[in-house]
Amino acid sequence: MKKVIFIILFLIFLTLLNAENLIVGIYENKPLTYKENNEYKGLAIDLLKEIAQKENWHLKYQYDSFPNLIEKIKNNEINILIALGKTKDRELFIKYPSQPFFTNWGVIYSKDNSIDSLLDLKNKKIAVLKNDIYYTHENGIKNLSQKMNLNIEFHEYNSYDEVLKAVRNNICDAGVVNRLYSNNPYNLHKTPIVFLPIEVYYGFSKNIKDDIINKIDYYLNKWKNEEDSVYFSLMRKYIFKDKILIPKWVNKALNTAVIAIITLFISSLTFYILFIKVTKKLKRKNEELEAYNSELTSMNEELEESYMNMEDINFKLIKLTKIMSKLKFSSTFDEFYNDLLRTAIFLIPEADYGSIIFIDSKKNQWKFLSAYGHNFEMLKNITYAAGHTPTKEKIKIIDNIIENEKIEMNEESYKILKAASKPIKQTMIYEIKLKEEQWINFCLDIDINSEKTFSEESKEIFEIFANLARAFWIEKLSYEYTKDTYLNLAKKLASIAEEYDDITGKHIYRVAEFSKFIAKKLNLDGKLIDDIYTYSPLHDIGKLLIDKSILLKKGPLNKNEWEEMKKHTIYGAKILDDPYFTVAKNIALYHHEKYNGEGYPYGLKGDEIPIEAQIVALADVYDALRSNRPYKKGFSHEIAVEIILKGDERTKPEFFNPEILKLFKNSHNEFKKIYNKLNEGMDIL
Repeated sequence: MKKVIFIILFLIFLTLLNAENLIVGIYENKPLTYKENNEYKGLAIDLLKEIAQKENWHLKYQYDSFPNLIEKIKNNEINILIALGKTKDRELFIKYPSQPFFTNWGVIYSKDNSIDSLLDLKNKKIAVLKNDIYYTHENGIKNLSQKMNLNIEFHEYNSYDEVLKAVRNNICDAGVVNRLYSNNPYNLHKTPIVFLPIEVYYGFSKNIKDDIINKIDYYLNKWKNEEDSVYFSLMRKYIFKDKILIPKWVNKALNTAVIAIITLFISSLTFYILFIKVTKKLKRKNEELEAYNSELTSMNEELEESYMNMEDINFKLIKLTKIMSKLKFSSTFDEFYNDLLRTAIFLIPEADYGSIIFIDSKKNQWKFLSAYGHNFEMLKNITYAAGHTPTKEKIKIIDNIIENEKIEMNEESYKILKAASKPIKQTMIYEIKLKEEQWINFCLDIDINSEKTFSEESKEIFEIFANLARAFWIEKLSYEYTKDTYLNLAKKLASIAEEYDDITGKHIYRVAEFSKFIAKKLNLDGKLIDDIYTYSPLHDIGKLLIDKSILLKKGPLNKNEWEEMKKHTIYGAKILDDPYFTVAKNIALYHHEKYNGEGYPYGLKGDEIPIEAQIVALADVYDALRSNRPYKKGFSHEIAVEIILKGDERTKPEFFNPEILKLFKNSHNEFKKIYNKLNEGMDIL
């Protein structure tokens, strides 16, 4: 007998000796994991207990905040962290099984119903759980806010309960939790914002054995495929307990069953009749349950569809923000209008064509600024349109707009409009007020053969886009006004500088014409050609800061005077040191650099010198050779050409870009025509 007892005790000892001791991290995330009356509960905990019992694992629990538990599993202080989403960063220090045990997503609570979309979170204070996946994931609320430029101030807390309390106590405007947490104990407003659907796993430290993780996968896979398993029993206990009530028919069925048992002793016939009745009721209730299940499935599909729609809108808003950020104040107005119109057509999926129209409501005049799909060259001829002019900002949708305009437009304008326009089924127009009596009509058109019509979603996106465009438009007008003012002032200063050694004052304008001619021959970009023509007159503006005695000296300059004269390039760059005038600054600073590196102020060589400065360099030398100055008489065209192409004691052909020099050689007679046209009556050697 003693031997039997000894063997039993020995076997128990071996069992305890071989049992796996696992430290489990638990945090407050009801109903998945929580502590209540000093007992650890929840779907994730009870599932793990079931597996541990079957595998003879000994579980030891550590209750702490989620951020602290993340650090502990990283440092291998705990073996398992319950209820965890998967991210690339976490996979560096956490092992995951292949089987998740639940699906979850992020939701946002607010104190009231003032927040209905992600855009409403702009400049708000948002409470989040520190290290929470809905906060730190690449598609979490933090990165979403950065992509959409929402300027959110995030407040980090150690538990979801602290997050919701921060909202209740008006510390934060809204808080991020998972969709099931605690059934909203503080009666906060659950916003329609949902994001980042994830699968929830058990997380294991890197030092845990793989066979333990494999056991988790084995039981989860097995139980999730058995309808009567402990998995579904626990799901009903923790997840669906507030959603599925015990139907009244169950109680009726039990009562009927009791009666059936009693009457069984009285009459087998009575039992049979009652059995048939109960069977029919069960069948009917089963059909009701199936209908209920179908309804739940349908609701889930609607939720997924809503989520996808929101993702699509978010994508478009992010895309809109990126596109608007690429618009440049420095673009020409034509480029600016074209970029705006093409952006709008890209964002609105129904739109096929479009146009932008400027309206002066006082003069009742129209001007087409841009068009896509339609004949813009013809539309530019419409300048007068009697009839409708805007009175307040609004979006409107008009069917068959060409026929509608026939009523309001004069006959000549209508003929042009009809001939220049594509056939249109429907038009969406946003009337934007720039300033008093000046309006912009932003028009998007659907082709006559299209089956589409403008949706409410497109209308909302168009309104957002148009408001952004208006703000940018006003800034663009302000930019152009400032630039023109600055440029007019700079040109006046340049004229003053030239008066010291250019008696006629025409030097700067001839240099502009020569430079424009060269730039066109080089097939440069149209905007750069315009900038070179506009800013080349400012090439010697730095002479304003050079002593007059040096500028007016009739004889050669001494070494010190020449060094001071060369500084006019540096002074010019300082005067023009503004983002408006990058091209102007390059011309003023580098137009005395030489292609072979012998120039000043920096001795640049070849393509180190900006092309605009290379162009003005030759134009300036040619005009200087031709012009009368206090210290010399101007040369004839033929002598000036020979000096540039062959050189003299001051000028070498190597000073110039070979391509520009070749162009000058082949087209120097055009320089002569330009010079003579702008300089009639001047004495030439």
